[in-house]
Amino acid sequence: MTSLTSRSPVLVEDEDALDALLSRLDADGDAPVSLDTEADSFHHYFEKVCLLQLEAGGDVFLVDPLAPLSLRPLLERLAPRRLRMHGADYDLRLLHRDQAFRASALFDTMLAAQLLGDAEIGLQALLARRLGVALDKAHQRADWSLRPLSGAMVAYAAADVAHLPALVDSLETDLRTAGRLSWHAEECARLVGAPFPEARTTDTENGWRLKGTNALTAKERAYVRALWEAREERARALDLPPFRVLTNERLLHAARRAAGGEHDLVVLFPGPRPLPGALATDVRRALDAARALPPSEWPGPRRAEPADADPALERAVEALKGTRDRKAEALRLDPGVLAGRSVLTAAARAQLSDPTRDPVRLAERSGISRWRAGLLLSS
Repeated sequence: MTSLTSRSPVLVEDEDALDALLSRLDADGDAPVSLDTEADSFHHYFEKVCLLQLEAGGDVFLVDPLAPLSLRPLLERLAPRRLRMHGADYDLRLLHRDQAFRASALFDTMLAAQLLGDAEIGLQALLARRLGVALDKAHQRADWSLRPLSGAMVAYAAADVAHLPALVDSLETDLRTAGRLSWHAEECARLVGAPFPEARTTDTENGWRLKGTNALTAKERAYVRALWEAREERARALDLPPFRVLTNERLLHAARRAAGGEHDLVVLFPGPRPLPGALATDVRRALDAARALPPSEWPGPRRAEPADADPALERAVEALKGTRDRKAEALRLDPGVLAGRSVLTAAARAQLSDPTRDPVRLAERSGISRWRAGLLLSS
């Protein structure tokens, strides 16, 4: 079975094209729809959905949310349908944040691949292995906010959904054969019901704690925090992702040298080009602020959640881990897919307070998936 139509994708950029798409969806009843989005997070600080790709009955539609269109009628028609998506979490978060969209049913091909024990779960790898389709990912980090879209970008966007029906058929068949279709259905339902954030948030309390900051001295961390705050402010002003203003590597290098007493920006930020004037001004201000901090205000390392010293809990976790590892090996699953540390701890804590052998009750008390609870309780 092939899911790629010979017809060109339909660009939906005006009300007439949108009305035609809505009529098509109405005529299809409650048939499943393949869905993907393209955003501009690699090019803008305030990321947004720049394109919606839909596949319905073999036809592909590319809906432009940057055009003067109201997406509400379209999203209202998509909400009750079964959506075929790959790695849906990010797309659903953006659509919920920007459009208050909530899906009601989902088949996530990435989750399916994980539950089947596939080593490579990216869309490109799955299409190549299961359908023999070579997916060109050259435009994965393109600036999707630019208009008009090039022909290559249109083809790229269309391919991301055109093959999803056939991929879903392949994965669904294997899940059913493996007896894991209900596992997948539960995970998709949990994703659909996840508490997505309502608005953009920036973690000013801990966002500056870049990888490696725990290994720095408290004084060096003070400079990291000051430079991170300056970078965020400049990135917001320019509407650029922070890494395009100043990479983490350059920021950390500068923080270490500045904490050691270096003042020269050329030494702090080596490279082929000096810092732009406005950024250089912000950086100098940030460095001065960090130098003025007394040691009592230098930030300490990020503390992990305090280890639970309850020996009974630790024994229960280890016992469940042994069961998890045996089950994972038998099922040819990554142990982390079956149950990570947080799942094991939640299950162990629930069992200590209520030593039930009922997986439904364990799932309810611990918050873990029922299928995971069933595997952890089985001998």
